[in-house]
Amino acid sequence: MIIFIVFLIGVAFCSSYRLIVGPSIQDRLVAVNSISIIFVIILALYSFDTGNMFFLDVAISYLLLDFVGMIAFTKYLGGEEIR
Repeated sequence: MIIFIVFLIGVAFCSSYRLIVGPSIQDRLVAVNSISIIFVIILALYSFDTGNMFFLDVAISYLLLDFVGMIAFTKYLGGEEIR
């Protein structure tokens, strides 16, 4: 399990390349979204590995906040009015 978590951390570092070098704001937005999803997966795996379900609650809360933030930011970039 630890090996898979270390692998996911490596994938997150590879995804951070797109965050730093990305030619457009959309590329950077996708990179931030993928890094946050990897973080949620790591939290869920750690929660199942330790048996502490508090981390699973934190992962679900973080995922919901990430989703709402992503929707708000894409509406801002698209120029649509937020009601």
